[in-house]
Amino acid sequence: MSLKEEKRSAFSSISTRIPIKYLIKRIVERIILIIVIISFLFFLFRVLPLAFHVNPASFYVPPTYKGLSRSTLIEAIDRQWGLNQPFYIQYIDYLKNMLTFNFGYSLTYDESITTLVMQAIPVDLLILIPSLILSTILAIILGILSATKQGKLVDTINSTIAIFTYFIPAFWIFAIVLYYFGYQLGWVPTNIADALTKNGVPLHGFAYVAGLLKFIALPVILLTILSYGVRMILTRAYGIDASNSHFATYLRARGIPNRTILYKHIARNAMIPAITRTGIDFAFVLAGAVFVEEIFNYYGMGVLLVKSAETFDVPVLEAVFYIINLYAIIVLLVLDLVYPFIDPRVKYE
Repeated sequence: MSLKEEKRSAFSSISTRIPIKYLIKRIVERIILIIVIISFLFFLFRVLPLAFHVNPASFYVPPTYKGLSRSTLIEAIDRQWGLNQPFYIQYIDYLKNMLTFNFGYSLTYDESITTLVMQAIPVDLLILIPSLILSTILAIILGILSATKQGKLVDTINSTIAIFTYFIPAFWIFAIVLYYFGYQLGWVPTNIADALTKNGVPLHGFAYVAGLLKFIALPVILLTILSYGVRMILTRAYGIDASNSHFATYLRARGIPNRTILYKHIARNAMIPAITRTGIDFAFVLAGAVFVEEIFNYYGMGVLLVKSAETFDVPVLEAVFYIINLYAIIVLLVLDLVYPFIDPRVKYE
């Protein structure tokens, strides 16, 4: 078979597994959910304040802002953003702005809000996504190992360590490890600015990539080790259930080798809860990255969210809430599409 025919066959197989009707249905459901979230944000930040006789335009001028008079700015924002228009016009404009990522301007940061968000996301994803993937792989491997060695020393050690990592105060471990390897030994950069510069001169090309990888290596390793525990315990539990099931007993009775039963049936069933948990963690990880950003001294969505709340920068909060929810919806959509590939018992309907 030629390469072109193999590609055509693979695409045909995927199309067969994912019916177009199912795909369209899921996408439409997620679009509706996005519109519901935008509508909720509109109600929260535009409609609800009026019930308390508060002009929503006042949220666009932070209490600490120093410049033009507050009343003059509020009047200008009322006109610029159409906050003095009828509600249905405001809603249409709000919906359009959110869907096109036109979030406006932050007076607190003196910067476009879209620029702020785009600056905050990349390093977060470079650290959090690899750590989630690696921790899931580690959890599946060790979970299946424990399931096959149930009650033995290997299982006891694996399970104890997994439970222990769940209860360790991660921020404390992060701070100690960074202090020792960063400040004491100097093996890793203590902040992203040091990683991407040399003698005050910005790095470029391969040196830039190498510096970035050197910076993210420690947080990725720590997050991988400290976050695999729950998924490992889930994999172990489901692996034991699958191993003791009537189906596995039937296969053994038929003389199917244990290795084949393990890899084709037990392992596949055992990894389902770990993958599901990873999808959920993956979806909501951006909002929970504050302590990682604070300890490793880089600017991400967590820090942006906290600082915007502290300064009551409502337009930035609106944008961050929307981006986090949008990210969660996209990840959960992808999980919906790939889940039946992991678990053959799940059918696209």
